[in-house]
Amino acid sequence: MSTPFLVKDILPGFYGSSPSYLTAVGNTLFFWANDGVNGYGLWKSDGTTAGTVLVADISFGDSFPGNLTAVGNTLYFQAYDGVNGGELWKSDGTAAGTVLVKDIRPGLSTSYPVSLTAVGNTLFFAA
Repeated sequence: MSTPFLVKDILPGFYGSSPSYLTAVGNTLFFWANDGVNGYGLWKSDGTTAGTVLVADISFGDSFPGNLTAVGNTLYFQAYDGVNGGELWKSDGTAAGTVLVKDIRPGLSTSYPVSLTAVGNTLFFAA
């Protein structure tokens, strides 16, 4: 058994970064965290300090990525970008590959996709 260790202190100081929604896609762990600069955003880690980084700054401020779900080698999640409300997003782990899948409820209104579930290589959700 390995001894637990701190991989990276994303928000040094008294307040924690509150990592949540830990989801593995291949050998990468995705999660949301608050670094105190970009707000709550999508992060990834390969288990090293250097490999624990903000994937993409989806919104000015908090994007609140949630309902993280792996489908094959792609991460699907719900997030706010400040333009489209809370909608369905996907990421391949790069900033360029982190994109809005569809603005289901156009404009600032939110469709708030929930219950993201992978069945084989298909994603199901309610919105």
